[in-house]
Amino acid sequence: MLPSNFNVRLQQLEDNIKQDLVLLKEYEDARRYEDEPRRKGRYLREIERQRESLSRYQKEYDDLQKQVTSEPPPEMQNVATQLQQMDAKVNMLLAGQAAVYRNQLQLRQTLLARFDATQQKTLAAIAERLDQNQLVTIEAVLEALEASQVSEAETRQLLEGTRQALTILKQRGVALLAGQEAIAEVINAPGLDAKHKLKVTAPIIPFLLEYEGELELGSGINLKPAWERLVARVRGK
Repeated sequence: MLPSNFNVRLQQLEDNIKQDLVLLKEYEDARRYEDEPRRKGRYLREIERQRESLSRYQKEYDDLQKQVTSEPPPEMQNVATQLQQMDAKVNMLLAGQAAVYRNQLQLRQTLLARFDATQQKTLAAIAERLDQNQLVTIEAVLEALEASQVSEAETRQLLEGTRQALTILKQRGVALLAGQEAIAEVINAPGLDAKHKLKVTAPIIPFLLEYEGELELGSGINLKPAWERLVARVRGK
């Protein structure tokens, strides 16, 4: 005979698994359509926490199964099936993320290979923070620069907008990224041409735009429209 609270525990377990399966679907969709790196990272952490929930559910199921001494109720099989579905979904999502990380690593290596050792040291921490979409965008911009497809006026506008943004960050004591001081030095270096300056500067621009509203960098900085126009052109949009 089953304990008096057996059915209640089994129903609660089934309800919890159903709720988490719905959450996993929501996290999967949110990550697919989300561009903002911090929110994408939060969704990934939530998916990873689902693995911890899955372990607890499996433990609860095993404990209930030990209490069954005769023919198990049909709900037991339902819960077992849901546990398998949850396990498969979590593994699929995390395996997919692992593939994304591998691709991002390759993209970062390709990006850094465009620079000399000193510049790589400056840009490594910045490249580490770029997500896959940002890496692809930067790569397209750098290719356009090297092919002389970015006008002198565009180049100078982007450099000036970036310089102004970095100056405001410095005045406010905001350390957005490791390497931002070195980028500012490159922009202000008198011996470098504008094309080379933008090549080194481009990887930090997505972060400046990401924090533009949060830091209230000011409407006088025309970095965002200039960058969006360039990106739309080089990515064929």
